Amino acid sequence: MTSRRMVVRSAGLALTCFAFAAGPPAIADTGEVAASLHNLSVSGPGEVRALNETEPCKFCHIPHNAIVPEPLWGHALSEVKQYDTPMLRAGKDGFVPAPQPDGSSRLCLSCHDGTVALGEIAGEPRSIQMAGAQRLGRGRRGHLGTDLSGSHPISFVVPDGDRGSLDSDVDIGLRPLGVIRADEAVRLDEQGKMQCTTCHDAHADRYYQPGRVPRFWVKPTVGEVCLTCHELR
Repeated sequence: MTSRRMVVRSAGLALTCFAFAAGPPAIADTGEVAASLHNLSVSGPGEVRALNETEPCKFCHIPHNAIVPEPLWGHALSEVKQYDTPMLRAGKDGFVPAPQPDGSSRLCLSCHDGTVALGEIAGEPRSIQMAGAQRLGRGRRGHLGTDLSGSHPISFVVPDGDRGSLDSDVDIGLRPLGVIRADEAVRLDEQGKMQCTTCHDAHADRYYQPGRVPRFWVKPTVGEVCLTCHELR
């Protein structure tokens, strides 16, 4: 994006929740994927888990012949070409559609858009059979579908915040890029883009609180994450 004043259309940001099932109450600060709902092996804590597969990492990563070399990604990717994306403010009065998901967000969507079986792994002769659901369907927690227009934009280059603009119709802005990049928990990707992984850590669900803090959140509260990038005016 070329605008230095790009903010989300609405100050009430829609937060998406990375989770496969309601599962048990929040697990105390373990910081381990094995204790989270992203453990889809037979030992996983959620209702959606493998019938026989015992390896938790296998649902996302493989050591050889990876679909995406970094990070040794092994889960089949979604073939969706066009997602419905939210609008971004560009300039004083303009809005533009957010870009199509790319980078690590496409990896997340390989399960979360609901079009690919959870057990569809590269190199496997057949899908790993699951209990609870073979894929994330509409109405199941963790299902985002292909309409992402109600979620925070992803896969856009975060511009340097324009703190000097005080438009009366804009009550939320962006912090300076240097401040955002200095945060160790909320991370942009190598291209300076916001991705699903900016706000969610797929390997740790230590901060989840039902109805208060989303799954796999990178900080203890929603506000701490939002205000890493945004500032109220």
